[in-house]
Amino acid sequence: MKQLLSYFKKNLDLNIALILAVVSSFGPNVSLERIEEGLNLRILVLLFCLMIVVAGFRKLGVLDYLYKKCFKFVYDARSLSRLFVFVCFFFSMAVTNDVALIIFVPLAIKALQDLGRDDLIIPVVSLQTIAANAGSMLTPVGNPQNLFIYSFYHYDLLEFVRVTGPVFTVCAVLLYIFTVFIDKSPLTLKEQLTTPFKPFRTVAFIMLFILCLMAVLRIIDVYSMAWIVICSVAVVDRKMFRQADYKLLLLFVFLFVFVSNICTYAMVADVAHHFVKNYEYFVSLCLSQIISNVPATVMLAEFAMDSDSLLKGVNVGGMGTCVASMASLISLKAYMKVDGSRPLYYLRKFTKYNIKFLFVLVPIHILFPSIF
Repeated sequence: MKQLLSYFKKNLDLNIALILAVVSSFGPNVSLERIEEGLNLRILVLLFCLMIVVAGFRKLGVLDYLYKKCFKFVYDARSLSRLFVFVCFFFSMAVTNDVALIIFVPLAIKALQDLGRDDLIIPVVSLQTIAANAGSMLTPVGNPQNLFIYSFYHYDLLEFVRVTGPVFTVCAVLLYIFTVFIDKSPLTLKEQLTTPFKPFRTVAFIMLFILCLMAVLRIIDVYSMAWIVICSVAVVDRKMFRQADYKLLLLFVFLFVFVSNICTYAMVADVAHHFVKNYEYFVSLCLSQIISNVPATVMLAEFAMDSDSLLKGVNVGGMGTCVASMASLISLKAYMKVDGSRPLYYLRKFTKYNIKFLFVLVPIHILFPSIF
């Protein structure tokens, strides 16, 4: 019994998600076909491939090499933190918020640990997560909800950026302001053993990473990419399959199932239909806090009269709770791997940062709804 309780405590998020998925599956309108549609296999496959490729980079010392190169562009703790935050911000608009966090959160954690600045891990990772969610709002390929809205409402690119650009700009300013509060103590990197360079494996994983990015940008089919990545890793270094975070993937599966199930409940649909008209921004923002912004987008799109407000609402709605944007769970799981991590403390700090952003963005929208 003690072992069972210990397992439950260690995997609290996973077990709660499993319970929610199972219980919600007994709804009257839930079907196997509906659950399959809600799984979003494309994202799951992409995350899995990126996990094993990034694990390969980590083993080969590529991440160590990259973050050491960062020190050529920074001179203190504040500038290093700002670099990691804004790399997520700008990178996410091209390759999605999920990908940006998978790549740069472990990099930031590693750098801060080697500098002996573990105290900065929570603020930097929190701001990285906000940056990835905020930066991804600018482009149609930045996140799944943008891609859905872009296609559903037949936006053209310039019109889309016109809607998201002002909020994107405000978020950039806020991120800069928040990083001002990080101290400017000088950087002292601990001496470390250098990982022997393995050119063949390094080039192989770089090519696989490029393939992943091409799949993100929909240049190639994600499933074709997955076959290439899986077969290549099996040949180059099959041990990398052990490095994928299968618990995180399962967490996404359970949450996708849960959200898909509750969207079939007539009461949920009726509430959405009744309240969404003329209140797209606030309804989508609030609903995102509960069921995440991607399913909120899909649920509300059929009822929304103002697509611009919906677009802004679900993107700003990615800030707030940890489930408001499922990409935020990637950062949480990365932090939980840190020795001595305090997940509840992280969640409190993360939520505080997000609420502060909302306290700025929401009033600006109220004052200037047509712009922000």
